[in-house]
This record gives sequence, structure tokens and C-alpha cells, in this order.
Amino acid sequence: MLDYYQSLKTCIAFGDYALEDMEQRIDRCWVEGRITTDQRDELRTLAAESARESAQVDVLAKLRELEGRIFELEHPTDAYVIWTQGYQTKKGEIVRYDVSGDGNLDLCQYNGGREYTALSIGKIEGWNMLDRMLNPTHTITRDADGGFVLTPIEAETEAE
Repeated sequence: MLDYYQSLKTCIAFGDYALEDMEQRIDRCWVEGRITTDQRDELRTLAAESARESAQVDVLAKLRELEGRIFELEHPTDAYVIWTQGYQTKKGEIVRYDVSGDGNLDLCQYNGGREYTALSIGKIEGWNMLDRMLNPTHTITRDADGGFVLTPIEAETEAE
């Protein structure tokens, strides 16, 4: 017969585990009645004390970091011009400018009716903010005070 308490204790001794995963395994064995409450408490304490820092990885944070690195490789910062006053933007051209006001340069694209424009972003129709995959997410216009107005672009739904 398998001794779950000893098996878990042996795994914990190696220390090469994500603490959250080990705690879930311990709790599962406790819920299933394979270990006692005292054994559960002892194993959880032992697991917390024995876990190696290097094994504690926030997977979602790591994925976000890798996604950002991949994006930077696929879209180098110098691939798109930083828009400045008076710059003539061609139709379909992507430029970078902080239209969201968060301190980061956003990807903006002019797709208006002219072949090019020297007017500021959002001063005429046809400006969009893009996501990392270069899909338009917002239309860019200006309010009476000259501030940017970002209007979400609704995803088209297919008729059923």
C-alpha cells in the first residue's frame, strides 16, 4: 500500500517544486483522506521551509515578459517613426506617439482619405491606434481642448 505521507515528504526533501503546486498536492491528499490533518499541517510547513526560490516561477509574469520580448524582436523600436509636429504621414503608415497618455509610445496608423497628411494625429478622420498585432483597436480624434479621444472599435459579429 502506498504511503502518501512518506511519498510527499520525500518529494519535499528534494525542494525542486513550485510551492503552490506542492500545497495543492498535499491538500488533495488530505481531502481524499489519504493523510491526516496533522500530517497535512506538517507537510505544508515543511514544504514552505524547503522550497527553493529558483523553483518559484510566476508563469503568467514570465509569459508576459516573453511576449514583450518577442514583440520587440518582431517590431523593433526603430521600425516605426516617432511622430513629431509637421511630420508628413503617408496613408497606411504606422507611427509611434503617446496618444493614450500612459507615458508609453502607442502604435498609430493613418488610413484617411488623403495620400498623406501633415496634420496632427487625430486632427482629421482616419487615425487609429493599433495593438501589438497591428490590429486597429481605437479611432483617434481630438476634443475641443486638443486632447486625444480614443473610441474603441467594436468587433464585427457575424450574422447567425
